[in-house]
Amino acid sequence: MREEFLHFKMMMVYINEAQKSRLEEFFDEINFYYYGIHKKVETVWSEKLKHKNTNIWPGTDCIFLLTVPEKSVDMMLKYLKTFRMSLPQGIAMSVGILPMDRVIPRLYVEDIPVDEELLEKLKNKHIK
Repeated sequence: MREEFLHFKMMMVYINEAQKSRLEEFFDEINFYYYGIHKKVETVWSEKLKHKNTNIWPGTDCIFLLTVPEKSVDMMLKYLKTFRMSLPQGIAMSVGILPMDRVIPRLYVEDIPVDEELLEKLKNKHIK
């Protein structure tokens, strides 16, 4: 296990889907690229603020899953708060921070054993 891939946090950023491209551009501006995006997420923020993709509760949100070194979490929070302050007041945006045991950026080359018998089965399954 390589030390450089330990001590990370996952930051889950919930934001109105209409702001998705704006947040992506912001990440480009700060040279941050370790994230994934889940679109069309229905959320309930309060009794009166719901994004359920219906006529009564229109809109959806998206979730950005950021992989951030533990030592950089406070700086990322500062960046995200600064970004949020640039948006109109009514935009819903929140952040959750979760522990991560480790990050494996390239599973193919990681020093993890392979189940050879299962590998053969899988390879043969797709060769017909």
